[in-house]
Amino acid sequence: MDKRNNPIQVVQVNDNDHRKMNRGGGASTVFGDGATNSVRAVLAEQTTETLKYFSASFKSLPAVAGVAKVTLRKEALAKSHRPLQLFNNKTCPIVGTLDFGELLVSATSDGLDKLKAKILDGKSQKIISNISAIEKIEPYSELDRLNGIESEYIEKVAVGGDKIKLKLFDHQDLKKNNLLKQALKEFADEYNIQLKDLKYGKAKGLMSATLSDRSALAGLAKFIGLRSISPIPKFKISDLNLQASPIGLVDEQLLPSPKNGEEYPVVGVIDSGVCPSSTLLEPWILARENFVPPGQEDYTHGTMVAGLIINSKSLNYQDERFPETQAMIVDVNVFPKDGGTSEDDLVAIIEEVVPKYPQVRVWNLSLGSPSPVHVTDFSDFARFLDEMHDEHGCLFVVSSGNQNDLSYWPTRSSDPYVNRVSSPGDSVRALTVGSVSHKTSPLALGGVDDLSPFSRIGPGPSYIPKPEIIHYGGNATANGNFAQIGILSIGPNNTLCENIGTSFSAPIGSSIAGNLFHFLSEGEEVYVPTERVKALMIHSALMSSNGVSKEDLRCFGFGKPGDVIDSLYCDPNCMTMLFETDVRYGGFEFERFPFPIPDCLNTSEGKYKGEVFMTLVYSPVTDPNYASEYCRTNVEVGMGSYNKDGEGNYKFASKIPPAPKDISEMYEKSRVENGFKWSPVKAYHRACKQGIAVGDWRLKLGVMLRAEMGIPDVPQRATLILSLRGLDPEQPVYNETIQKMNQMGWITHDIDQHVRLRA
Repeated sequence: MDKRNNPIQVVQVNDNDHRKMNRGGGASTVFGDGATNSVRAVLAEQTTETLKYFSASFKSLPAVAGVAKVTLRKEALAKSHRPLQLFNNKTCPIVGTLDFGELLVSATSDGLDKLKAKILDGKSQKIISNISAIEKIEPYSELDRLNGIESEYIEKVAVGGDKIKLKLFDHQDLKKNNLLKQALKEFADEYNIQLKDLKYGKAKGLMSATLSDRSALAGLAKFIGLRSISPIPKFKISDLNLQASPIGLVDEQLLPSPKNGEEYPVVGVIDSGVCPSSTLLEPWILARENFVPPGQEDYTHGTMVAGLIINSKSLNYQDERFPETQAMIVDVNVFPKDGGTSEDDLVAIIEEVVPKYPQVRVWNLSLGSPSPVHVTDFSDFARFLDEMHDEHGCLFVVSSGNQNDLSYWPTRSSDPYVNRVSSPGDSVRALTVGSVSHKTSPLALGGVDDLSPFSRIGPGPSYIPKPEIIHYGGNATANGNFAQIGILSIGPNNTLCENIGTSFSAPIGSSIAGNLFHFLSEGEEVYVPTERVKALMIHSALMSSNGVSKEDLRCFGFGKPGDVIDSLYCDPNCMTMLFETDVRYGGFEFERFPFPIPDCLNTSEGKYKGEVFMTLVYSPVTDPNYASEYCRTNVEVGMGSYNKDGEGNYKFASKIPPAPKDISEMYEKSRVENGFKWSPVKAYHRACKQGIAVGDWRLKLGVMLRAEMGIPDVPQRATLILSLRGLDPEQPVYNETIQKMNQMGWITHDIDQHVRLRA
C-alpha cells in the first residue's frame, strides 16, 4: 500500500484545549544545617571578603558595580529554591549564571553591606531557607574572566596584533551599564587600547580590542566590569584538512539539469564558493555572493557541499540510502584558500546576506571552530544564529564539526570532552548534523551505519541534545585514508570527487529540510514554521531508530531521518498527529482528553499494546546573561492515564518516558542531564510489548519559567508530533484512529491537503 494514502494528520487546536490548573505553593525547604549561627557567620565573612576584593575598584571607580559569584548547594539547584529573598534589588540582584548553581549578582558597596545584614539578622522562614541553600559567596575574579583560556595564549594573540573580544557585564540596569561602558573607555584611553563595538545582531556589551602592550591585558583582566576576555574565534570550512580525491568526471547522467517547468526549493550555502567552471552546476545556481578577494578562491569544498544539496543520491550512484531531494543554490563564498574567516566578519556577512534572500528558508553551514563548545556556556556565534532564526524565520543546518586530531579517532570511544561538537553547532535553534558511515573496508575504523570516526559528538552546552540527527559523511582508516569509503560529489571543473567529513552529512540534511519547507509551503504561498520542519525530521529519525539510549544520543542524536515521504506519511499500522499550539503561562495546560486509541492496539483485557513516539520542538525564550540557563522557558509533554481515584478526583500518571529514559537522581543537574529539562528538543518513546493498563489516555503540555523571569508578552509556541504504532505491520492503526478522531469530534486535516485539493 502506498504510504501517501496515509498523510500525517494536523490537529486543529481550540481555546477549550487550554485548562487552568490549581497549583499550590510548597513550603520553603531548609537544607543541611539550616541557618545556624555558624553558617551565617561563614557566609557573612565571605561577603566581607568579597567587599574587600572590590574595595580598590570601588574607590577608583565609585560608580561602577562589581559582580559576585554565589554557589548553591547541589541539592538546591531547582528554581523553587532560588535565594530571591537574599539577592534582589535591595541588596545584590541576580543578573546571570555561570555553571549549574553558580549565580552572578550585581555587587555594590552598599548592596554587599545590606546583604551581610540580612544574612546575619534575617529571621523569616524564606530567608532561613535561602541561607541554607548557599554554599559559597565570592568575587568574580580574573580567572573567571579568562574562562579557562590561558592568559599567555590571549597575550600572544593580542600582542601579535590580532583583536581580542571583550564582553561587558549586563547589570540589567541602564544607568549601571552606561557608567560601566564609560569607565572602560576611560581605561582604554589610559592604556592606549583601541576599542570597537561588535555588532552581533542585538547583542549588547560586545567589543573588540587591539592592545599595544602586555600591561594593557593585565589591566583588563582586573577590570571589574568585564565578564570575559577571549580571542575572536576564526572559522574554517568543516573539513579534515584532507585533499578531496578526484576519481573521474561528472556527466549529465550523474547530475541532470533542472526539469523544465518544475519548481525547486532554494538552499543557501555559506562556504568556499561554487566553482564557476563546473558547468553542470550552473543551471542550479540561483545567485552568487562573493566575499573572497580575487585569486584567493578555492572552490573544492563549497562545490562538493552544493552538489550534495542538489542531488546526493544521483551523485552517489543512486544509492537508495540517500534522499531523492533536489534544490537550487544561493552560493555565498566566504572562505579564502588556506585561510579562515574571523567570527565578527562571518557574522557581518550573514547579517547582510540572509535578509537579501527571504525565499531561502534553509542555510547550510558546513563550518566550525577547531575547539569543542563550552560545557555550559553557549557561544556568541550560536546565539547570533538563534537571533537570526527568530528575525528571519530561517533554519540553519550546521555540521557538528570534525575532530582533526586523528589520535582521538574514533570519537565515540575516546575523550568525550575534546570530541564535543564545535561552534556554531551549539545553536539551540539550528539543526545540527553528525556523520555516519555508509561504506566500510577491512582497515576502516567503523562499519556501515557506525558513527564516522571523525564526527564530533554531543552533548551541547548544558546537556542539550546535539547533534539532533545524523546522515552519511563517510568513513576512514586510522591514518585518514578514505579511498572507496568516502562521500561522492561534484568538484571543480565537473570532476567527481571523494571526501569525508560532517561537512558532507550536513548538506544532505539541508536538502531534506529545504524540500520539506517547499512542499509544505505550497511554493512559498503558506508560511511554515521552522519548528515544524525540524520536528518532522527529528521525529522521522526517532521512529527509524526505535528510540535511543543515552550513549546513542550523544553520538547519533535521534537518528537518521528518512526521505521527505517518510517524514510526511504513515505506514498503515501507524498514525502520526501534529499539534502546533500556544502553551500558556500562568498555570494553564494544553490537553486532549480523552485521547483516541484505536481498538486494534487494545487487548481483550483493555491493555495498550503498541508503541508511542513523541517529538517536541520549541524555540524557548533565551537570555545570553545566563550561561547554563540560556534557555529560559521549558515545555514538557505528558502522555498517560487520567482516571478517577477513590475520592473521585482525576489523577494523571505519565506512561511514556523520555528517550533515553535513564533518569537516576532527582537533583536538578541530573534532571537537566538525563531528562531533557529546559532542552528545546525533547523525545519520548515506549514500546509496550506486553501491554500496559491505562484506561483513559490524556495528552498534556505545560510550560514553566526560570526563577527571575516575569511572564512574557506572548505564549510559548510548541510543535508536538505524536505517533501510535502497532507491533504488527498488518494492524489497521491509521484507519481506526481516523474513525476514533471523527467520533470524538476532532477536527484535523491532511498535512498534504494543498496537494490533494489541487489533484
